[in-house]
Amino acid sequence: MDFLYKKEILELEAFRPVLTEIKNVDPAMGENMEQALKAAVKESHELIIKANTTDQLHIGLIKEQIYIQAQSSQYLNITDEITMKKNNLLEFMPQIYNQFMNEVEQEMTRFFQEKKREMYAEIDQDGSWYSGLRDTTKKSGQLYNFAINKINSVSKEFQGKEVISDQRLVDTKSIVENVLEKHLSNQKVTNQVSAIFEAAVKRYKDAWMQRIADNVPDMKRISAFSLTQTTKANLKINFQYGDAEKVLAMGIGSAVFGTVGLAMGWHTLTYALFNVFPPIALFAALATVLVGVLTKDKAVEKRKQDINEAVTRYHHFFLQQLYVLKLLELENKSISEYIELKGRAIVEETVKEWERKYFGNLRMEHFRKLNQAFVRHLMYVNEAVE
Repeated sequence: MDFLYKKEILELEAFRPVLTEIKNVDPAMGENMEQALKAAVKESHELIIKANTTDQLHIGLIKEQIYIQAQSSQYLNITDEITMKKNNLLEFMPQIYNQFMNEVEQEMTRFFQEKKREMYAEIDQDGSWYSGLRDTTKKSGQLYNFAINKINSVSKEFQGKEVISDQRLVDTKSIVENVLEKHLSNQKVTNQVSAIFEAAVKRYKDAWMQRIADNVPDMKRISAFSLTQTTKANLKINFQYGDAEKVLAMGIGSAVFGTVGLAMGWHTLTYALFNVFPPIALFAALATVLVGVLTKDKAVEKRKQDINEAVTRYHHFFLQQLYVLKLLELENKSISEYIELKGRAIVEETVKEWERKYFGNLRMEHFRKLNQAFVRHLMYVNEAVE
């Protein structure tokens, strides 16, 4: 009997493009899928071809619907399962990003607060009048140093030697500046920040590894043949995952990080970060004023206030740079951008690793196209039934 979409249904035309594409990347798998599809519709096609009445044709077409739907459920299970697990990772991505950035910020805040306490204690011990007077003599010390350097410069030019050979220059730095440089030199801050980054990155990686392990696709769902077996479809698609036990969850995570990678050598990276930072003393530029006329207690309190303001400015400047300072060592990205982009890369690479582990050369796009082919074929059948 002739009917609408007869040729498209019997020749499985909806599947030709995608099966051809699959055969190009995996000939054995493509041939297997095609034979499984033909086996699934063998009975219904025989009924359709032999039909002499409308009722007989409808019976054949209805069986075609049942067998095709059963066959397609396998591929729908695959795409649904992988999509669900990928969405779980995507939901985790902003959480772990915020966790990483918050940890770095909190640890840096804790570090600077600790350094403030150490500097306050040192100021308390050095709160004598002599200390106060040393602040007031800063400018005169600068003039003294300038005079010595000028005298020696002129003498060397005309006499070939320096007049003042014993140059004991005055330390013109204020007490606040000296304390800041002692406790928060670039080297000390670099070492501390390196340790903070390394610890945060380790926890970031461990958290991703655990989340990936918790979201390995359900092998039972992907390989559920019950529907196809009950409808005599005899689907036998030999995906390359082997036994579930062989697909080690942490192994997938390790493979993902082996490909994506995270910046190594955070000490070098942090050095690059702080290499563009001004010295801590510059953040105290407005801090040192004359304190010699103050009482001892007020002089000490003033220095603590200066330290607090300088450290706070330095701390805020550092936090800002986490989000805006581009580093060549991080592919010309800020630390914030780098971590965010790595999260996306981890999700995408995890999906690719699932594809490699479970489906060989096939990709999720192939299964999506197969699903579309099933929908198109069922549309032909439904139109023919009506």
